[in-house]
Amino acid sequence: MPGLSQRIRVLAAEHAARGYLVVAPSLFGRGRAGQDHGYKYQMGFSGEQLIQPLQPVDTSRALLDVQTVVTWAQAQVVQGRVGIMGFCWGGLLAWQAACTMPQVMAAAVFYGGGMTEPLVRSCRPMCPVLVHLPSKGLFMTPESMQEFVAVQRHQHEAHLLAHPGPNSPMVRIEQYDAAYGFDHAGSRQHDPVASQTARSRTSVFFDKYLNF
Repeated sequence: MPGLSQRIRVLAAEHAARGYLVVAPSLFGRGRAGQDHGYKYQMGFSGEQLIQPLQPVDTSRALLDVQTVVTWAQAQVVQGRVGIMGFCWGGLLAWQAACTMPQVMAAAVFYGGGMTEPLVRSCRPMCPVLVHLPSKGLFMTPESMQEFVAVQRHQHEAHLLAHPGPNSPMVRIEQYDAAYGFDHAGSRQHDPVASQTARSRTSVFFDKYLNF
């Protein structure tokens, strides 16, 4: 579950145990000031649909919170290297942060809902990004994911031609034969193999770009 759920708290503790300073901002607080109301589902014949608190949260305002956290974290770490990771809507925010915030040095995106839409998928990140995509799901169609892959590959190749060098920002895309939300343990979408593989790749990715 997104939000400051127990799952996210445990994930933060796991990365902190590996030596990282970890911050999990309460982004859903934008939906109703002063409350951390977690994550809720509305069950219907069409499947699970997000309701409160996601609907009233403005993504552009949430990005202001992300920027504040990134700036604060950068000042706390001697080397100033800040990475960002997100799931679902948080994945979209992580993708947008990588494309708009030069302080972000690396980003890991787990099935960022909305990032494969036409207005977002053509954004070019300013840092290395690791994207974990499912093969099927509620918020990403196979067609939109294929287009995202094609657009990012084309942009990367064009950038390398214009600016050759080993330090060019890149988008590494990993695809899994699993459902959207495959990392969510305890849900019917959970895929232990895909989850463990994605988490391991993320750890290696952050170690490469956030450590000296």
